[in-house]
Amino acid sequence: MDRVPQLSHSFRPFLIGDVQVNNPFILAPMDGISDSPFRLITRELGSAVSYTEFINTMDVVSHGVSYEKRCFFSEAERPVVFQLFDDDPARMIKASLKLYQRWKPDIIDVNMGCSVRHVVNRGAGAELLRHPNKIIEIVDGLVKVHSIPITIKIRLGWDELSKNYLEVGRIAQDYGASAITLHARTKEQNFMDPIDLESIASLKQSLQIPVIGNGNIQSIKDADQMFEYTECDAVMIGRAAIWNPWIFSGFDENEVPYSLFLETVKKHLETMKQFHGPEKGCIVFRKFAKKYLQKFSIPAERIVEIITTQDPVQFTNTFFHLIENKNLYVRSITKHDDE
Repeated sequence: MDRVPQLSHSFRPFLIGDVQVNNPFILAPMDGISDSPFRLITRELGSAVSYTEFINTMDVVSHGVSYEKRCFFSEAERPVVFQLFDDDPARMIKASLKLYQRWKPDIIDVNMGCSVRHVVNRGAGAELLRHPNKIIEIVDGLVKVHSIPITIKIRLGWDELSKNYLEVGRIAQDYGASAITLHARTKEQNFMDPIDLESIASLKQSLQIPVIGNGNIQSIKDADQMFEYTECDAVMIGRAAIWNPWIFSGFDENEVPYSLFLETVKKHLETMKQFHGPEKGCIVFRKFAKKYLQKFSIPAERIVEIITTQDPVQFTNTFFHLIENKNLYVRSITKHDDE
């Protein structure tokens, strides 16, 4: 099914360096979520770019292998962005060269926005916002050694009293970054408070490089509002995509046609099993299965029973049996049904 989001905003394709972005919505990099199977699903549904889960560059330079599944991607996922995190500019540059030599991503992005404790406590993620000189070292160093675009993803600042996103944006642009994504909350706000659309608009007005808006997009209306208010170049969607990957095709959660739902979910589970192996694939898929099953008239205790099933064959058979029952599929809007 070919469908694009219907926005009052007139989206125009744009370039990140020499990489063209053809669609208005992008799947956010999410640890434990945006693995290769989910990126492929959302890319086919319309996500414009494929960001990996963040890659710890300490693992890369120490010659470990734990990071490699985060790097794997299929050609259908391109353009692919490798998102890196670290607090050491030299180590990040060294690791980025090793990653590029082996995997050939289209873009390298630096995580400067993660607010998770174990990331910021080691000086990475949003902690970098408190060290503009280190941001200069990272961006300048990566741009000098790579021919592919370098981008960054940030928050407004550490807290309400230290918002420095405009300063960081100018640094990124001045030292050669090709785009910037702004999650419009501070580190201290985490994911709790409303986002600040005015900040995305201010950043967009102050820079010549593309600005991607991010934060609390739950619906097509939310995305449209962000586009209209901020004039950002694209919108990045995170947690809402877990229960509604069809948002990239322009469907709100209660609009998804049953046939499209069934096709997507079956492919998602089978791809997860192929990628992670049957047993681990079913385990990793549980976080998605819970959201998918909530679209059916099924008691909550039954959903818990299904997603805690240990045997992968039993889990798959039971899960497919339930989602193949169209009569249980719940939507409050039916005008888009294609059957």
